[in-house]
Amino acid sequence: MDYQALSDTKILNYEQRKIAVYEEVKGLFTELPFLLELWYQDAYHTVPDEKTQQTLGEHISESFRTLYHLIIEELSDYKRFTKRIIRNTVTNFEDTIKEHVNPYLVELMQQHEDIPVTERDYIYANTSTPFHLMRNIVTNKTNFSEKETGFLGSELVDNQGTLHGFAELRPAPLFQTEASLDESYGLDLLETTLSSLDELTADIFDLVSYQWMTGKRDQEGFIEFHSDDALLLRHYEKGETPEKLKFKERDRFNIMRRVAALSSVWIALHDGPERVKIVNASEIDSKLYNFQDFKRMFDVGSVRIAFDKKTNKPKGIYALQIKPSTLLQPYLDGTKSSLGVLDLKVFKYSYVSQREHKRMTRYLSRQWKIRSLKGSIDQPFKIGTLLKEMNFPVRLNGVQLRDRFEEVLDDLQHDEVIASWSYTEEIDEARVGKRGWIQSYWSRLNVVITPPAAVLLENKKKIVLPNSPITEENAVVETRASIKHHIEDVEYIEVLVEKTEQTEFVFEVPQKIQELTPEVMREKIDELGYSIRKAAEEIGISHTTLSRYMARKIKRHNKDNDQKMMLWLEMK
Repeated sequence: MDYQALSDTKILNYEQRKIAVYEEVKGLFTELPFLLELWYQDAYHTVPDEKTQQTLGEHISESFRTLYHLIIEELSDYKRFTKRIIRNTVTNFEDTIKEHVNPYLVELMQQHEDIPVTERDYIYANTSTPFHLMRNIVTNKTNFSEKETGFLGSELVDNQGTLHGFAELRPAPLFQTEASLDESYGLDLLETTLSSLDELTADIFDLVSYQWMTGKRDQEGFIEFHSDDALLLRHYEKGETPEKLKFKERDRFNIMRRVAALSSVWIALHDGPERVKIVNASEIDSKLYNFQDFKRMFDVGSVRIAFDKKTNKPKGIYALQIKPSTLLQPYLDGTKSSLGVLDLKVFKYSYVSQREHKRMTRYLSRQWKIRSLKGSIDQPFKIGTLLKEMNFPVRLNGVQLRDRFEEVLDDLQHDEVIASWSYTEEIDEARVGKRGWIQSYWSRLNVVITPPAAVLLENKKKIVLPNSPITEENAVVETRASIKHHIEDVEYIEVLVEKTEQTEFVFEVPQKIQELTPEVMREKIDELGYSIRKAAEEIGISHTTLSRYMARKIKRHNKDNDQKMMLWLEMK
């Protein structure tokens, strides 16, 4: 049935009422596609018994049954229904509808999340700058050098030279045995920890974070992590039987060695709303800035150790309990959430021969989430920026660098990590190979990289985690936090105006958005050339609500809707 072609004033039959309930309500739950898919089936598929009895059949989900009875039987005094009557009922009782549906969401989300990670195309990953820098710091051992504290340390500095924090390696043995007395058989000695910092360690960082966000935790917040969790992602193909895959003990211990390394990284982040941009500073004096105390990135609980059957000596860690520390948890539990999707193919690429593929996949995943919020998906990427992120070996000459760069993008397109890529202008081959041509010409060119349609769709969703309480208030807070973090990722509010012997900082505070009024909304919508429906979709409210607001027909304002409109104005 073509719902849009149906007259607003036509009296609806039973089948049409079901569809009208779904069509008018779906705008309230756009962030929960799995719920809408379920309701679509309930609304558009009517079995013969339903037609005969003119009532909901047994196959209808409990959530849609509750929704239908609420709108048709409880919230309306009408005996006959039209599209307009159902639409007005939904508009006037948005909060009531959400309140009645929320109890069903936890169970539905758990069912949705029960899909094994190996059968998915994407996992969730935080895309904020501090989180990105913490993950990136475990990929490059050369970033660390000896500090006055006696530990190996590194600064967390982004591409714009902004200091976000410090990292230190503080290895400590994860386990000891009576047989070894004071001799540690642990896998996290300094030398072992340093050698374990690579792209595979970043994979483990992402996987443990995702499993903690979506998996089962014990009373102390730990999840069980097994080496096979990571090995399956590297070697398993959809449709195979996981039990048939056999992994070498060496590979298992290789994974757990990197888990141990993650627990040896300690972080101190900038503690305050402003961030610091380093200018002309050869050394960073932590006394100049306000930083949190150093904390581990990951805490470890009980450890399961593999012993040699012949000698009974410990060979290494087989599985363990692990959780992100209180430093990382706010980036993963929704309070500082800037969640996007990361293509699981990143785990398939070799951390030795395809490290640039891994780095590019992570970088683009983050950028596409940021750009989806900013509305700048089509913005080109500067080659120099991508080269810095991919971090090619310095031994490559100019021609090799260009060839390798293009090969990586071709591979990503072939593997459907990206939809397509191209230069924004034709390359002047006469300039290629000349002295300094990389720095003076090619690295300054731009390329357009488009994401797959599935990534665009996923990034438009509001990700609600199974372990987070599902309330309308939390959803609004999550949205606000997500937008705020991504705006910070792209636009810096601090400006440094001069270079001196001592680093100086000048901060500009962004102006508050003016008071929310129907006139302000109308002016912005007209300025953007938007329809009311398009603006409402971006804001996250129904177009009828927005239309009634601008016509001053809403007597009792919904605070959540006002906050959504304010956030949308700030973004625009």
